[in-house]
Amino acid sequence: MHALVVTYGLGVTQAEHAELRSELAPAIDAVPGLVSRTPLENRDTGVFGAFYVFESRAAFDRFVASELYGTTYGAPRATGVTASDFSIPNGRRTS
Repeated sequence: MHALVVTYGLGVTQAEHAELRSELAPAIDAVPGLVSRTPLENRDTGVFGAFYVFESRAAFDRFVASELYGTTYGAPRATGVTASDFSIPNGRRTS
């Protein structure tokens, strides 16, 4: 398994952001190899993002190389984008 954490500031209003997120959600949820997606937000600091888990590094690589990823995190919708990826040892989750 492989994880991706993306954070960004808003280049649009919060209402526009919510609308864009709703529009893009079905396409993101249909990404091959995506296991889960958790939206992140800190309205106090104006930082938003998402935590993604993929079945494999290959699925992660396909997503970050996709037009969908570029559309989702491309300017002017998102500013100050940071993205970090991580291996998930043995594909395990602990509670």
